[in-house]
Amino acid sequence: MKGLIHSGLMSFRITLVHQAKFPVVHYGGTERVVWWLAQGLFELGHQVQLVCSPGSTCPFAKSIGTQINEVPPSDIIHFFNTPEKEPNTPYIVTIEGNGKSQEVFLPNTVFVSENHANRHGATAYVYNGLNPDDYFYEHQKDFPLLFLAKASWNVKNVKGAIRIARQTQSELNILGGRRSWLPSWRGIYWRGMLGGKEKAVFISKAKGLLFPVLWNEPFGIAVTESLVSGTPVLATPFGSMKELIHPEVGKICTSYQEFYAGVRELGAFKPEICRDWALSKFHYRLMTQKYLEFYERILSGEKLNPQNPKSPDKIDEVPFFLPEF
Repeated sequence: MKGLIHSGLMSFRITLVHQAKFPVVHYGGTERVVWWLAQGLFELGHQVQLVCSPGSTCPFAKSIGTQINEVPPSDIIHFFNTPEKEPNTPYIVTIEGNGKSQEVFLPNTVFVSENHANRHGATAYVYNGLNPDDYFYEHQKDFPLLFLAKASWNVKNVKGAIRIARQTQSELNILGGRRSWLPSWRGIYWRGMLGGKEKAVFISKAKGLLFPVLWNEPFGIAVTESLVSGTPVLATPFGSMKELIHPEVGKICTSYQEFYAGVRELGAFKPEICRDWALSKFHYRLMTQKYLEFYERILSGEKLNPQNPKSPDKIDEVPFFLPEF
């Protein structure tokens, strides 16, 4: 096993590969995960290289805006998309999305929730972590309900979120939409693609996050962002949601009626419990430690999955609508 000795511990030279520009300006879910992982590795004394888009900067990694075959050697290469062919050097791949029908993945592929891994015939997964210092925690919730996702993507179900807000006579902030020509509509406020502190304020002050997705959500960074800010979550049961949402921090809803009831019950959730749950499960340092365990297994010659993961024939077997009952 290669590596440098740091403070009596093994220190790895790690290359993270994700073709995006850093630091993140707007939402950028995967980009933020890569950033926080680089930070966690650096804090533990590892040497980090970040292969990314030209013009990027990172205080805890050497930014390299070039091709992977041109970077200096490292002990392990960590891809955030499947490379064209399996590398002949130690590697790991993190998949953040759902694969295409019958898509085959490399054996050292990691998914982002247990449900995500199981649906692709795999066992290796790591929850996405976040840095709580990048968010605000508020005990007082005096902003409207929140929808945080790409509003143009039908499976995120912004129409369902609007329906829930209307039926419960609640106002709703939508972050992630591009309806700048319609900034407000009868209590529905389209805030656009926000990032940084501006987004963090909306999350921390929201009465609750509506997450009525109509597909098998691989992870749901918006959910953990809300919880670490002390904001409870109402979500459908698809994909990873049951793993992310404990009964004391939100509610899994299988119908619109359950969402309506959930909105009326939001005041019963304690913001401090929401935050504690997120810190205990989705902190970026926990993510970093888990990836380090996988790095060590790979460098010892082990494959993370006993066989190549593969997407199912049918990607999403979830309803296209929520029932009323």
